[in-house]
Amino acid sequence: MIKSEPFVRVEVEHGVARVTLDRPPVNSVDLATYDQLRRVFHAVNDDPDVRVVVFSGAGKVFCGGNDVNDFVDLDFHGSTEYLAHVRLCFNAMYDCKVPVVGAINGSAVGTGIVLASLCDFRIASSSAKFALPEIDVGVLGGAGHVARLATKGMTRLMAYTGRRFTAEEAKGFGVVDIVVAPEQVMAEAMKYAAEIADKSPVAIRLSKEGLNRLESMNLKEGYEYECTLTAAVRRTPEAAEGARAFLEKRKPSYAMSR
Repeated sequence: MIKSEPFVRVEVEHGVARVTLDRPPVNSVDLATYDQLRRVFHAVNDDPDVRVVVFSGAGKVFCGGNDVNDFVDLDFHGSTEYLAHVRLCFNAMYDCKVPVVGAINGSAVGTGIVLASLCDFRIASSSAKFALPEIDVGVLGGAGHVARLATKGMTRLMAYTGRRFTAEEAKGFGVVDIVVAPEQVMAEAMKYAAEIADKSPVAIRLSKEGLNRLESMNLKEGYEYECTLTAAVRRTPEAAEGARAFLEKRKPSYAMSR
């Protein structure tokens, strides 16, 4: 069972884990919160009943960035240790074994835009803003994660200026996938999560693993690797059930393999 943390709430129902960053007033992230997020996403990996995650922020802000109070007296050696915790958190989210649907309910700046980029795809509120403002507070970071989604030029523009962009603008350069009215964000995210949760649990986890690995492979290497995953899927009872359900024109019945 996945436990909630002081600043990270978790609710699991019908294979969907709703993970909510909840650190008022703007869901800024401090050292403790990074560690809590890491523990929650590691716990997701160990729960065979979780098929998909919906990740969001409490209130009207997705994530207001890093808690700047952490940086005021941070020296070089302290920074090195602090950033090790940050990297472990980001790695845990990126390496999550099930898809993570980003329900970007409000502004995502600094750490917020990184957390959004670590999701598999993002559904954003039309009122949300996106930015990399680190240049204005004496730190750097996050651009590499944003660069997975945005163009090189736009990533540099964001990193050099700290300028804020609307959800529609962010969609235009690839940081956001779907934009909806603020009151529709969670419903839209849950709709896609339910659709994913209905798929073969084994195939979904292998697909997530494969898509992550493909990002560092060339075309031929990537397809060869995908073929090995296909062979792995074919060894599971879920694959046979999916094929039978298709031929019989019915919804497949999957049980998580333990």
